[in-house]
Amino acid sequence: RSRPQTSKRLLPRTHKHHNVISLRKSSITLLVASLLMILPSLVVGFNFRSSSLRAIHQHRHRHIHQVTAFVSTMKRNNPSSTNNRDTKRHHGMTSKSVEDTSSASPSSPPLYLAEGLLAVHKPLTWTSNDVVAYIRGILTRDAKDRNAGGGNDNNNNNKRGRGRNKKQMMKVGHGGTLDPLASGVLVLGIGKGTTQLQSYLEGDKQYVAVCELGYETTTLDAEGDVVKEMEWAHVKSVKGGSDCDSTSTSSIDGVLSKFQGKIQQVPPLYSAIRVDGKRLYEIARKGDVNSDDVEIPTREVEVYGVKACASLEEDVVRSGVVDGRKYREAVKAMKDAESEAAAKALAEGGDDKVDVNDEGGETKKHDNADGSGGGDKKKKHSKKRNDKDNKKNMFSDTTVPSISADNCTFELPQFALEVQCGGGTYIRSLVRDIGYELDTVATMTGLVRTKQGPFVLEDALRREDWNAEKIYAAIKRV
Repeated sequence: RSRPQTSKRLLPRTHKHHNVISLRKSSITLLVASLLMILPSLVVGFNFRSSSLRAIHQHRHRHIHQVTAFVSTMKRNNPSSTNNRDTKRHHGMTSKSVEDTSSASPSSPPLYLAEGLLAVHKPLTWTSNDVVAYIRGILTRDAKDRNAGGGNDNNNNNKRGRGRNKKQMMKVGHGGTLDPLASGVLVLGIGKGTTQLQSYLEGDKQYVAVCELGYETTTLDAEGDVVKEMEWAHVKSVKGGSDCDSTSTSSIDGVLSKFQGKIQQVPPLYSAIRVDGKRLYEIARKGDVNSDDVEIPTREVEVYGVKACASLEEDVVRSGVVDGRKYREAVKAMKDAESEAAAKALAEGGDDKVDVNDEGGETKKHDNADGSGGGDKKKKHSKKRNDKDNKKNMFSDTTVPSISADNCTFELPQFALEVQCGGGTYIRSLVRDIGYELDTVATMTGLVRTKQGPFVLEDALRREDWNAEKIYAAIKRV
C-alpha cells in the first residue's frame, strides 16, 4: 500500500519562517522604542536651531540696513569720493589696491588743464626741439606746483617707461621742423593733441623766404660755406616790366610759373631724408661731401602758389628774418679771430697741437702733434662736440644779425618769395632750382613760416607769453 506523500521539508521550513518573523517584530519594536526615546531631543534641537538662524538673519538684515544708510550719507556729503570707491569696488579692487591707486583718482588734480593743439612762435636760433623741451618744462613745473597726477610722479598714464618708479612726462610734440635760422609758426601738440600732429606734417603751409642770387652754399642757406658763384647781372628785375620779357630769365617772375603745381624736387644734402638707411646730414658731416657725390632721390611735392616780391611785411619782420649778408660777415669775423688765436697759441706752445674754443679763445694742448693715440681720440671727439655746441650758441635770438623795419626793402641780387605749398616741400631746394632756371645760382638767407593749417603768424604765442596759463588758454581757443 502506498502511503500518502508528505513533504518532510515543509514543517522545518514553516518553523524557520516563524522564527524570522518573530525576530523582525522584535527589531521593529526596539527601533520604535528608540525613536520614541530620542524624539523629544530632536524636537528641542530643531526648535533651538530655527531660533538661532532666525536671530542671525535678523542681525544680518539690521547690519545691511545700517551700512546702506551710512553709504547714502557718505554719497550726500562727498559724491566724488564715494563714486570713485564704488567704481573701484565694482572692478574687484581690494582696500589695499584702492590705497595704492589713490594717487591716480579723479579727485586729484589732472596732469593737464587742457589737451590739444596750439601754435607758438619759434624764435631765431632755437631748434624746434628746443621749443618743445622749453614748453614741456613750463607745463611740468605747473603740474608739480598743482600736485597734479597724485603729486608723487606715479601717474600710470604719463610715464616714460613701464616701471612704477619712472617719472611722469608731459606729452609735447611739434608738427613740422623749422631750421634754427628760421622763425614763425610752430604747431605743438599737448597730451592727446600729439596724436593729431601727423596731419600738420603733411598739411598746407605758407612761407616767406629771403633769397640772394650769385652764390650757393653747402646747406643752401646762410649757415653753409659757399661752394658755387655765378654771374647774375642778366636778371634785370624781380617783376617783369616793359623792358623785360615776362617769360624769360630777365625777371624772376618769368620763371616762377614752372614751379607751381606738382613738381619733382631734390631735397638738400643737409636734410633728414634717409638714403641707404642714413640721414643725409649724417653723410654730409662725415667730410668733404657735396650734393654731386651723393645720389639723392627726387620726390614729388606740390606748390600751390609762389610769388616774388621786393619787400617784407611788418609782421614778417617782427617774427625775425636773418640778414644773410651781415650773418656771413659776422661768422667770417669770428672764424678769423679763431684762426688768429690758434696761430698765436701754436706759436707760443711750440709744436703742440692746439684746440681753440670759439667763445673765449681758450686753448687745449695735446701731447702729440698729430693728435694720435687713445687719449687724444677722446679729446678729438670732445672737440667735435664742442664745435657743434659753439656753432649752435654762436648767436642768440637777440644777437643774430636780423633784418629790421628800416631795411626790409630789397634790390637785386636780393629778393623775397611768398610760397604756399604742401607737406615735404623744401624751400631751400625751391630757391636753388629757381636760381638754376635763371641761369645762375641762388641761396635762401632767411625764412619765416607764416601759416600752418589753420594757424597763422598773428595768433602764434610769442616767447614772452610762454607760461602755463596762456598755453592752456590757447589750447582751449582752438
